[in-house]
Amino acid sequence: MKTIITKLTVSSLLMFALLPLAHGSDISKKMDGLGGNRDLIKKARALDPDNKIRVVQNRTVDRNWRFELGVNYSALAGGDPYLNTQSVGGNLDIHINPMWSVGARYSDYSNQLTTEGERVFKDASERELSGNPYIKPDIDFLKSSTLAVISFYPVYGKLNMFDMGVAQFDLYMIGGYGQVQLESGSSSTWTAGGGAGIWLSEHFASRLEVRYQNYQDQIYSGVRDMDLVVTTFSIGFIL
Repeated sequence: MKTIITKLTVSSLLMFALLPLAHGSDISKKMDGLGGNRDLIKKARALDPDNKIRVVQNRTVDRNWRFELGVNYSALAGGDPYLNTQSVGGNLDIHINPMWSVGARYSDYSNQLTTEGERVFKDASERELSGNPYIKPDIDFLKSSTLAVISFYPVYGKLNMFDMGVAQFDLYMIGGYGQVQLESGSSSTWTAGGGAGIWLSEHFASRLEVRYQNYQDQIYSGVRDMDLVVTTFSIGFIL
């Protein structure tokens, strides 16, 4: 009896394991292409059993000397405690090969007072009208920024996109240097972080980046170092 139950259990598990393969054979073929060829691995291990062997397919989307143009949206955390800042902009990446790209990022910023900022400015205005001593708050808000960037893509893989297809992705590191335009003038800025690029097809891509960015602003009390965490989502077209 136990043997029958065991056989039924194993058969059921095999059936459920094979159902996705029967349902999406094209997807599974593409996914298998990245992970490795089992027959090839067995033959290689037979020749050299002491070494650990893996077979990995090249990236499916060609990124040798290709241009990527995109639009982006960014949310900023940190920086001036009196401001909420967001940006829209554009990005250009020149893919030298699948491992390296150089490019540029442009951002146009919009700023709003935080709840604390509104409270501080309202309090200062009321004190000024009533003739009471007050500390004048000051802000130096971002207007725009331009960065030259370089990216390194050491890790890649493939994703099953809700059984509708398979997309390639890369995890990458990014660094850059440039200028920000502020209410007070311009300042140099640098950035470093990482991201994930999803190559939906030969011509369409999306990115999610998280970067640290630093610059200096100027208020009446002096120069301040501003530390930002910038989260950016972009969609692009690959030429």
